[in-house]
Amino acid sequence: MLKRVFNLIEFACAILYSVVLRFTRKRPARVILYYHGVSRVFAEDFRRQMAYLARECRVVKPCDIVSMTTEGNRTIVAVTFDDAFVSVLENALPVLREYGLPAGISVPTGNIGRRPDWPMAPDCPDKDDIVMNEPQIAALDREGFEILSHTVSHPALTDLNEAELEVELTKSRQDLEHIVGHDVSAICYPYGAYDARVHSATRKAGYTLGFTIDPGIVDGTVDCLRIGRFVVSPRDNLTAFRLKANGAYQVVRPLRSLKRMLVRSGKAYSEKPI
Repeated sequence: MLKRVFNLIEFACAILYSVVLRFTRKRPARVILYYHGVSRVFAEDFRRQMAYLARECRVVKPCDIVSMTTEGNRTIVAVTFDDAFVSVLENALPVLREYGLPAGISVPTGNIGRRPDWPMAPDCPDKDDIVMNEPQIAALDREGFEILSHTVSHPALTDLNEAELEVELTKSRQDLEHIVGHDVSAICYPYGAYDARVHSATRKAGYTLGFTIDPGIVDGTVDCLRIGRFVVSPRDNLTAFRLKANGAYQVVRPLRSLKRMLVRSGKAYSEKPI
């Protein structure tokens, strides 16, 4: 019930804000979307979403979102997938290839090739999914998809001590660089958990880009280690998806912060809307 109420409030706020943006936005927005798993049941819904992006937006690699120059009035969008689930490989990547769309996949290196062992809600649809193995990750990198860090064990980085924080940030990067054979300079923070201490440690570990789960557009004032993203799901209806892809859901940022506080109060971390 709480989830439904939050979602309805967010949807209504985003519709109203989209009207404001129509008259006040002076240049195209830059937006990063993030998914988790993509089940076969919702593969066609995901296809419709990607068809919209291919038709209406300019889709770029996540690491290009800050530097990419705008052209015309098309929104610039980057697509990311947290947790590198095999369901993404099986059901999302074929669609992305079909439309010629780039994407980024963030990998929790301590779970490569097996089911996630980090805390997940009992009803989470991804709890029985499997993280891609090393050959699959390397193949996607060779194909041009961006491989991003998602730490080693998928913890909330703000809960760690200094030594643990260094290991999660440094080892995950080293693991991925060993797999893909080149530098990995971007990270998606698990649960979006970051603060000034995490920010400093992330920079020290050699990352140049850090992606949160705060719904915010990318503009000229963005801190490159605190770049916001909008959560999406193949289950989103096309209207809600379009509002997210155009940045209208940035108006719900205070509500998202409240939801995360409610979830984390019991240490039942989740990156999905409650």
